[in-house]
Amino acid sequence: MNTASELYQFTKKYGINYNTNEEKGILLFNSFLQSFPKTTFTFSFIGFHKYESVKKQEGLTAYGISGNILYALSKQKAYKYNLYQCKEISGKKKLNGIRLSLVFDSETININLGFADGNLVLSALKKAGKK
Repeated sequence: MNTASELYQFTKKYGINYNTNEEKGILLFNSFLQSFPKTTFTFSFIGFHKYESVKKQEGLTAYGISGNILYALSKQKAYKYNLYQCKEISGKKKLNGIRLSLVFDSETININLGFADGNLVLSALKKAGKK
């Protein structure tokens, strides 16, 4: 997938779009593709990046997986994470939805998926991180 529409339709088909409507989702993925041009993605989803609480997070974020790299574009900045270097990938059901945790040497990334299919996203991340 390498267009904003394809990336959004993928998230909508699998219910991993944080209830984002099509217009907002395509706008989000257009910005995402501007940050990561010439990349073809095999998986995409929408969540809240660096989620600590409702008031402490980086806002609605577009994510894509290509090879072993997780790409993320939040309201603050663009990120690339090498999933090979991820020590632990886990998910927990919380009161306000699914919370993913990616543990790296230098930091732990928390992603709030809302009430999406966390197992689907978790398995895609784990598959991309397999050495």
